[in-house]
Amino acid sequence: MKDTFLVAGREVRQALRLRSFWIVIGVLLVGSSAGMIIPELVGDGRTHIQVASVDLSPAFETSLRTTAESLDVDVDIEVFDHVEAARQAVESETADVAAVGGAAPTVVARTGDNELVLGLVHQALGAEVLAARIEAAGVPAAEAQAILAAPPPLVEELDTGGESRRAAAAIVATVLYVILLMLMVSVATGTAIEKSNRISEVLLAIVKPGALLFGKVIGVGFTGLATLSAGIVPVAVKLAVGGELPDGLAVALLGGAPWILLGVAFYLTIAGSLGSLVERQEEAGSVVTPLSVLLVGTLLVAQSGADSPLGAVLAHIPFTAPLVMPARIALGVAEPVEMAISIAIGLLALAVAARFGSVVYRRAIVHTGNRLKLREVLRRGTAGVAA
Repeated sequence: MKDTFLVAGREVRQALRLRSFWIVIGVLLVGSSAGMIIPELVGDGRTHIQVASVDLSPAFETSLRTTAESLDVDVDIEVFDHVEAARQAVESETADVAAVGGAAPTVVARTGDNELVLGLVHQALGAEVLAARIEAAGVPAAEAQAILAAPPPLVEELDTGGESRRAAAAIVATVLYVILLMLMVSVATGTAIEKSNRISEVLLAIVKPGALLFGKVIGVGFTGLATLSAGIVPVAVKLAVGGELPDGLAVALLGGAPWILLGVAFYLTIAGSLGSLVERQEEAGSVVTPLSVLLVGTLLVAQSGADSPLGAVLAHIPFTAPLVMPARIALGVAEPVEMAISIAIGLLALAVAARFGSVVYRRAIVHTGNRLKLREVLRRGTAGVAA
């Protein structure tokens, strides 16, 4: 175990000396910070309108504000004494629209103005005119206002925040995909470089093959998670200060942590062992191509169908669960039982991957001369491969 952590420490120190490592961290930190700050600067998503009012009763304002509130619209009303002043406010864009009462009720707006704004003002002005006509018909003013003050119909929204949760699921799945892909290539390439330069032979004289493989996996995995944390820090800060996050994002990051760790350990163990099959650094990418293709397919499901029956199945498969299960958690469809089963299967699969990786790495890392096939390595013993 001591040798394993010595190798892991070596990998971390090497990563810290790379400029690319700090560039990636900087990009993630800036990008995540922008994603947290920009929505606050842009606003809360509500529409704000400025209305110029001429010769209208308080009932107009009440009707307009009531209807606007039901549509998440904030209204500011400025009262003018003359029609021309209100018209000038619209022309100068001080007001979005003007509502004029009296004998000839009129709505003044710029050409091409928002139909929602026109609809709200037109409806409120219509209610004002209707109230005047009811009063003219002999109905007391108080009774007329009570008739027109009926609350708008209750709007019941189904799947509130559904789009936000889907966006969070897609973001989490995409980030995990990129991290896993980068780390797989990194660990496979590192193994191939050490083998082609005979560095592994020197290291194997000091440590066992298993310690060399798992130390590399731990070291590269740690640097990868450190990189990921650079993107999570702004999210955590915003959550800590009481800021609002997209629905499902925080729970996906927290609840999905076990699958993130399992995924990194599982994929890197396999990628590191496969990297020992090649003779040249240029070949390292090709040995992890099947895993890369599998991740692409998994990403598509995690982004668009994590809550489907297929997504429920893939959430239990060790190769696909690291992307699909956090997405299902973000969508709010993951059940505690399936999460427990998925973790149990993932731990079992990690043990199998560790055994598989250890065997392949031990038999292939000392072989030189030509690229090995996985089937050949699994079929032959250490002595046969080394010969």
